[in-house]
Amino acid sequence: MAAPHGRTGEPAAAKPAKGHAIAPRTADVCIQAWAPTAQECNEEAVAAFVDIVADATGASTGQPRPFHVGPGSPELLLILLLEEVLLAVDVEGLVPRAVHIEPPGSDGLDGVFTLVPVDEVHVVGSVAKGVSYEGLLFGTRDGRWKCQATVDV
Repeated sequence: MAAPHGRTGEPAAAKPAKGHAIAPRTADVCIQAWAPTAQECNEEAVAAFVDIVADATGASTGQPRPFHVGPGSPELLLILLLEEVLLAVDVEGLVPRAVHIEPPGSDGLDGVFTLVPVDEVHVVGSVAKGVSYEGLLFGTRDGRWKCQATVDV
């Protein structure tokens, strides 16, 4: 049975079609996401990143904000996307309640964050300090997209 926010502790064979997981370690957190498409995998990665910091359940509907990251490889786009989330949380005090990403284009990723003020969410962890290239993965395996990133906390 999946835990709230798509987290799961089930064996890989039992994972739902899309979701995410976080694995806290001493000085960082490993986030993993999986989905049928690359854009859904990126969306799940954003949800995993947010789960490190906050639970936005019950927050207002929020305000939409378009974004563009890129160009770059799928791995670089993942880093740039998560850095956009970090910027919103750390500098602006806004937490993505939801994200929609268009299918990847040749010049990067385009999408829309739905942002809510940090004072409307339940803070569950410390604000991330950065996203590392260590352990970075983005690609297909077993018929679905998977990604992994390390977030410094």
